[in-house]
Amino acid sequence: MKKRIKVTINDFTTLKENLNDPQELSLYEGANGHTYDAEIEHDGYAVVDLTDDTYIELAPGEYQVMIEEWTTAGQIGELTLQTKSDPADDTALLYRLVDSAGSETQAPVSLPKQVVELVAKTWFGKKANPPKGE
Repeated sequence: MKKRIKVTINDFTTLKENLNDPQELSLYEGANGHTYDAEIEHDGYAVVDLTDDTYIELAPGEYQVMIEEWTTAGQIGELTLQTKSDPADDTALLYRLVDSAGSETQAPVSLPKQVVELVAKTWFGKKANPPKGE
């Protein structure tokens, strides 16, 4: 499944250790900080086609999924909750509330993606059944 991602490699040490080809390393360095459409594999790795015959593979910590336009997340009463990536922080998202005319009723608020994920798991995640006898 293709998703929009931004390459966010903070430390090239591991890549330098694993890639023996300086030309291949330069592909990762050149892609860093840029946004691409990528295929996200079942193991969380992202494959980015740079050209028809050149690609890079990114570990989960080397990219951020991006939503570049306001996207409807759901309804809260008469209001619509919208979200998008925070352009000021690759690891955060913005959310806002708009009325039926599309006017903001709550200005955009930035939250770290990790906070949103943890809150969602706490409130809506499935709890594992404890082993019998405990």
